[in-house]
Amino acid sequence: MTDMERSAPPVFDAIRGMEPISPAVRDVLYHLCEGNCHTFGAVIEWCEARNDCAYTVHCPNCSAQFLVDEDELSELLRWTDQEGNTLVCGVRWDD
Repeated sequence: MTDMERSAPPVFDAIRGMEPISPAVRDVLYHLCEGNCHTFGAVIEWCEARNDCAYTVHCPNCSAQFLVDEDELSELLRWTDQEGNTLVCGVRWDD
């Protein structure tokens, strides 16, 4: 168990059921759910003509940004649906 997991049990207890989870997803969830911001991050999508997309999660409270790939975005959205709505944090992405 890392120091971050010890200091943030509610979020990391919820994450444990979703193993394996990427380090990028852990960083985003820690910031949005256990840090001073405690909020839902906005997902911003950039796509090139060849349908190659990049995603960032933007914290509306402090403007921190996290670059995530498509798989990590899927993990974040799934976690938010399963746990984040109860904890009132995670990511929001309106299609």
